Amino acid sequence: MDYGRTVEEQRSEITRLQSALRELEAQLQQVKEDAEARKQAVGILNDVMGNLPTEEIFHMLARRLARALDLTHSSVIIARSGESTGVVATAFEQPHLHDLKIDLAKYPEVTAALYKESPVLIPDILTSGRYKTLREEWNRDGTQVSVRSIISVPFTLDDSRTGVFLLRRTSERPIFTEADVEFAVTVIRGAVSAIQKVHTLEAARADNARLEMLAHTDPLTHLLNRRGLHVRLASELDRVRRYNAPLGLLLIDLDHFKSVNDTYGHLAGDDVLTEMGNLLQNATRSVDIVGRYGGEEFVVVLPETGVEGVMVFAQRIRDKIAAHKFSFGKGITNHLTASVGVANFPSVGNHSPEELLHAADMALYKAKESGRNAVCV
Repeated sequence: MDYGRTVEEQRSEITRLQSALRELEAQLQQVKEDAEARKQAVGILNDVMGNLPTEEIFHMLARRLARALDLTHSSVIIARSGESTGVVATAFEQPHLHDLKIDLAKYPEVTAALYKESPVLIPDILTSGRYKTLREEWNRDGTQVSVRSIISVPFTLDDSRTGVFLLRRTSERPIFTEADVEFAVTVIRGAVSAIQKVHTLEAARADNARLEMLAHTDPLTHLLNRRGLHVRLASELDRVRRYNAPLGLLLIDLDHFKSVNDTYGHLAGDDVLTEMGNLLQNATRSVDIVGRYGGEEFVVVLPETGVEGVMVFAQRIRDKIAAHKFSFGKGITNHLTASVGVANFPSVGNHSPEELLHAADMALYKAKESGRNAVCV
């Protein structure tokens, strides 16, 4: 005991110490709550970080936010600033409202968030100035409104898609605070960032797929090109080898095609090649592979087709080509013939795409030497 101080001074010191302890306790509680909030936010973000479609992420996020913030209403509205309507992408409390169009004039917190591009907190719609006009309408119409407190958080996915997370509580629950806004913004921004990364990855994959398709596609006929044929043929050979199944390959060459270019021009020649590609596609099964090997040469691969079946098809396709009237432009049509070289798997020496194509090329040479418009194996 400090006998040099009065009792009053000692009491005052004790009061200050008690106050400091209470303040420290409050700070510790806040730190604890902040840590718990961060833990909750991380848990929610971990749930939505997978490669889910955007709509699934929206639905999961609306549901998890509803639980974390004790919401009665949690929805995502797709809309743009200045527009009069929006579309409900998902609603936790009413899942059937998916793709429902809404009048944004009845949601001033949504239009404000979109316009400001920042969160909007309305602790109490019964006292908020944003809701003055709507409250007058409700009173005039006798409308009962259960929602009391609102948070509206805008987001941007890309140049064409913006919207708002609309979080609401009814009067039975506590009004929202700035801490609730901070928590919601942390989670939503993290989730939107995850969605943007998924979109970037999807766009890159789509671009790669398009480039891959272009690298394997003939620009004139839109059939597989030589490179694409080699890839598909190698894959198909692996498959039939694995299942001990046969395979046939036709190398088809339009006879005297050079004379078409010389007489009618290269544009007419291109039209003939396009017609030829369409004819072959229409004459084959969905499992067959059709491609342009180069110039006027085409390849047809017939999976799980034996020697007899391949020869029957080769004769039929030769007859179909001979019967077809090709258009040379300016109303001119005429018939063309084709020579066909056939190769089969399994056969001696025909174990790779290169060997199979070489065998078909040798057979095609025989067909040409025999007078054209023929099938040789």
